[in-house]
Amino acid sequence: MDLLMKCAVNYQALMNYEYHFTLGRKGNQRQIILRFSETDFHHLAGLHKLKDISVARANRALIFQQILSNQISYATLGKSQYLSEIQCRLNTLPYLERLLDGELHIFQYNKRIYPYSSIESEFLFKMGNGTILGLSLLFLDQSENGIYFCRSFFPIDRTDYTKGQTRYTLLKKAKYPSSYL
Repeated sequence: MDLLMKCAVNYQALMNYEYHFTLGRKGNQRQIILRFSETDFHHLAGLHKLKDISVARANRALIFQQILSNQISYATLGKSQYLSEIQCRLNTLPYLERLLDGELHIFQYNKRIYPYSSIESEFLFKMGNGTILGLSLLFLDQSENGIYFCRSFFPIDRTDYTKGQTRYTLLKKAKYPSSYL
């Protein structure tokens, strides 16, 4: 299967679920409900970085549907001189569900610690066990309705954004079908 298609198909399967996380820190609890949408795939895959092809600027939901219908493939991305910048994301993204189901370290993200970064996020998940998939970072932000969504995702290559961040204890993690509500 085409790598981009594999990313999209696995992400589409993840859209059928939502995760509920209960976090604790200093006697206080926080709740995170995480859902996935087709528009978030674009940024998670790094397609916004392919500035020299139309995939970077087009409607995100439409791009996702075109990938699933095989109108846009990994070969399409190969036309960009920036493909190497997102290759590690594309290699890891098909395993996002497995990473979320595994061991997680959760941090409140303070952008001031990394002022050179353009990432806007409230929470940061460090996922993976450092072996086969390596360690990856997933940045979450809260939408207007209080539900969290994935802001950014990438394997740790140079910068571990968890350094200096406030860590939470994961008290409970549950995964439900999205029809659960």
